[in-house]
Amino acid sequence: MPAVSKSTLLNFAVLPAVLAIFFGLRIVAQTHPELDSWIPKWDRLLLFAVVVLLERIYHYRYAVSQRHLLGRDVLSTFVTMYVVGFVTALLVLPVLAYLPQHLLGRKLLFASSDALGPLWLQVVVITAFVGFFRYWMHRLQHENQFLWELHAYHHRVTDLKALNTYVSHPIDYALRNVLVYLVVGVIGFDPFAILIAAAITFIGGGLQHCGADLKGGFLNYVFVTPEVHRWHHTADVPKGYGYSCNYSVEFPVWDMLFGTFYLPQKDGQTLQPERIGHPDGLPDERSYVRMLLMPLGLWPASWPKDPALAGTQSAPPA
Repeated sequence: MPAVSKSTLLNFAVLPAVLAIFFGLRIVAQTHPELDSWIPKWDRLLLFAVVVLLERIYHYRYAVSQRHLLGRDVLSTFVTMYVVGFVTALLVLPVLAYLPQHLLGRKLLFASSDALGPLWLQVVVITAFVGFFRYWMHRLQHENQFLWELHAYHHRVTDLKALNTYVSHPIDYALRNVLVYLVVGVIGFDPFAILIAAAITFIGGGLQHCGADLKGGFLNYVFVTPEVHRWHHTADVPKGYGYSCNYSVEFPVWDMLFGTFYLPQKDGQTLQPERIGHPDGLPDERSYVRMLLMPLGLWPASWPKDPALAGTQSAPPA
């Protein structure tokens, strides 16, 4: 077998191997919470390290340096990973729990998880519900003007890298990635079913911002791989796809069902967009504080404004 063929096969093997290993580590992390007392979110940090290494080994031909944004990326990652979930639960859980408490006299909609079926069925239902919810929330974040102003900062990155995975406005991230799990918890599913489903959905979308030139192959039609997600971040939205394409967060089946899946092929090869970035051409936002305050109208008039925003972000991209 020629050396090139061996190299190609090895490339195709990397993605499923990483997915399988980190699914196992995610289960370990959630079943052994005492490990988090040593290094909180250790499994995600380890995934970051592996993806950064892969980005060095498998150089992507359209790669754009993001080193000048390292401070912004690290700060945004810290806030998103360690603060957003806690604050969202603190604010939203009392509201979600009010209805069953007021109407049923208990904290959960179902008093016993047994009423929701066997464990395996609960895992399937949770996984499908989370994927469905996140697909439509993500799509709404592109179509609604206010939500787009929050979400647009995530689309101003000019390349997908491990370290800009969590570059999002906290409200934008919470709506798409935290709220749904709070709803699942209040329904009353078995905690172990939630644990397994959360691991599945995390791995399903955990590598989408990997900047390495990894080939997804058939996995492009099972998970939201980097090759699939780059088209969602393309600066040039494919013709006929409206605001964007590939909205699914973990499994592209929702895009396939609702007609928003896009992954062009040529001569048996998966094509990739030449430019990643905001559809209107806005440059990446270097200031995390400005990213937090500007879309909420809280940026003081006397402070420096981002000149790129003037008159360009009043509506989602058409």
